[in-house]
Amino acid sequence: MNLIGLMSGTSADGVDAALVEISGAPPDLRVCEIAFLTQPYDDATRAAVLDLCRPDAPLLALGRVHVLLGHRFAEAALAVITRAGLTSADVALIGSHGQTVYHAPDSDPSFTLQIGDPAVIAARTGITTVADFRAADVAAGGQGAPLVPYPDWLMWHHPACTRALQNIGGIANVTHLPAGGGPETVIAFDTGPGNVLIDSMAARVTDGAWHYDRDGALAAQGQVDETLLANLLDHPYLRRPPPKSTGRETFGATSVTELWERAQARGLTPADLVATVTAFTAASIAGAYRRWLPAPPDEVFLCGGGADNPTLAQMIRDYLARAFGDALPVVRHYDETGYSSAAKEAVAFAILAYETWHGRPGNLPQVTGASRPIVLGHITPAPHSHIPTPHSYTPTPSRSPASLLPLTAHVTPDGHLRLAGHDAVALAEKHAPPLTEELNPVTAGIDTLDSLGIVRLINQEDHRVAGAVAMELETIATAVDGIVAHMERGGRLIYVGAGTSGRLGVLDAAECPPTFSVPPGRVVACIAGGRRALREAVEGTEDDAGAGRDEIAALTVGLDDAVVGITASGHTPYVLGALREAHRRGAFTVGLTCNRPTPLEKLSDVTIAPLVGPEVIAGSTRMKAGTAQKMVLNILSTATMIRLGKTYSNLMVDVQPTNAKLRRRAQRIVALACGLLMEDATALLASCDDETKTAILVGLTGVTPDEARRRLARAMGRVHTALGQDRHSIEE
Repeated sequence: MNLIGLMSGTSADGVDAALVEISGAPPDLRVCEIAFLTQPYDDATRAAVLDLCRPDAPLLALGRVHVLLGHRFAEAALAVITRAGLTSADVALIGSHGQTVYHAPDSDPSFTLQIGDPAVIAARTGITTVADFRAADVAAGGQGAPLVPYPDWLMWHHPACTRALQNIGGIANVTHLPAGGGPETVIAFDTGPGNVLIDSMAARVTDGAWHYDRDGALAAQGQVDETLLANLLDHPYLRRPPPKSTGRETFGATSVTELWERAQARGLTPADLVATVTAFTAASIAGAYRRWLPAPPDEVFLCGGGADNPTLAQMIRDYLARAFGDALPVVRHYDETGYSSAAKEAVAFAILAYETWHGRPGNLPQVTGASRPIVLGHITPAPHSHIPTPHSYTPTPSRSPASLLPLTAHVTPDGHLRLAGHDAVALAEKHAPPLTEELNPVTAGIDTLDSLGIVRLINQEDHRVAGAVAMELETIATAVDGIVAHMERGGRLIYVGAGTSGRLGVLDAAECPPTFSVPPGRVVACIAGGRRALREAVEGTEDDAGAGRDEIAALTVGLDDAVVGITASGHTPYVLGALREAHRRGAFTVGLTCNRPTPLEKLSDVTIAPLVGPEVIAGSTRMKAGTAQKMVLNILSTATMIRLGKTYSNLMVDVQPTNAKLRRRAQRIVALACGLLMEDATALLASCDDETKTAILVGLTGVTPDEARRRLARAMGRVHTALGQDRHSIEE
């Protein structure tokens, strides 16, 4: 089912909206990110929110902002739906964390307050909304936080690797996932301040020009005041054992004022002050690991806004090195998993809404201190009709401005919301670009960097590719099974693509004969524009659906063939025309794209969609999308050939020794497979007419070459079967 997670953290800088597809049930939950954006708060909204984060906040202001944020959260949900190319009818559920304005789990009575009216969200979007997640845990005696650890465990537990997911929002929190452990083994708590003090000090020293320390630039220029840092690290919260949680009540306005005065008295420069509070966050994280974790994790993934502060990230590495020495964990950015760091907590609340909808608990009692596992949140059903906004407004642009239209909305006399005289949803959908064509906010300033900065940024984005492909492995395996079944019946594997996608298909097809001794014509590729398109761009050919149809017809594709359509956008007419014709002829069809949803899915028996996100350079799908497609094609063809018996163990035994290099490779393969010296392997291969498989069977069994060939023929070329060792056949 499709869900939206909505989140605004302690930094109170805007609403994160993540649209995800979730299926399965714990512990085998499948989560696929479809779209994400952030709708920043305007200055007035942020000021109003921060003004409520104090014990004497006026009740009237609280009520007004509660409703106002309901509208802001709804707008973010509608915007991410538009970005995904969907409508509200395509989304089953919204999970809204809301905006925390006061968190007092240790008061009497304990409470936590998140605002952002879910009734407004449900009414504006027409989508059932789950909200107020923390209250149920508090009612059961817990802190109501942190709640993200259960989604963290669902997504990231590992049988052999101990992981820590370190979120650095306004407040910092860690989720510790022991190797092979169940949810009951998770340790999680707020480690202390995250960005809250850094942001506040950056704003003060720049007279409000900066809301945060951009790229850690201020801290990088300063010197840490070790005396003041030691005093900060003596904070009583840091000495409290888990379960524990905190917020602006502890590290908010009062702390900022006191710290500012102490810094002034000590004569710290503005940069020194920001450096010191940055070190406070880093050192408190490392100290929390040393104090409260049973052992250092193998790897730490940094996420949240603080993960994008390189000065803070380096300080965390430095303080962890001091804490653990040679046992220093590997510290990585969460984006390296293939998921978005910025989207992480919004995704988590989509998962919690999914669990609530299915009547399953979402808290971890050992983490929050609750007396028992409990179903979280209140459900507000979707009404039958939308409500209009309370007044005319201009939508706040997201960090990816291409995702929204710069148009003004107003309420018409008949009570409907209109966008510059057009239907808002229809117009936005019409203009919403595919995910791979959107602007990438991470690389917006790439043209201002030096060469090293550019290549680092490109490499950072490339880290997303492997994770995106990993999310599609089950689907890829399904495609492999289908291709193998059709090729075993004598069918062909046919690639169809245009531009970069087409060239990748041609490359993979061309490499199969020399690598796996595939007979000519068994793996073929069609590219829009023909052979000329391999060397240069042939404009307009990819828009010809009829040409794609004619390619399939010319190949007389039939029931035994498997056709893979490759298109990064999922909309290329040439590919769609080819798949439509292949589907009509009864072939097994596979779609390979980097977007969802797309027309490709309706024409494919299996759709593989590694969602690598916007490109480094908008629309340049030869980059991340091309890399992902290359990886998938490598896996598809290689796994298919393995299943067809083209390898023995992990040796490429169907190699054709057609040149000196390949002859040496065949000799090495025979030597390795049979445990022979090179000269003996060379002689054996020659006696078997340079047939690698025949030579291996002769070398391992002592039969004659003719008998080896007969056994291989009966085994359909599979060396393991010919040896009586084919586990796959035995299992069947």
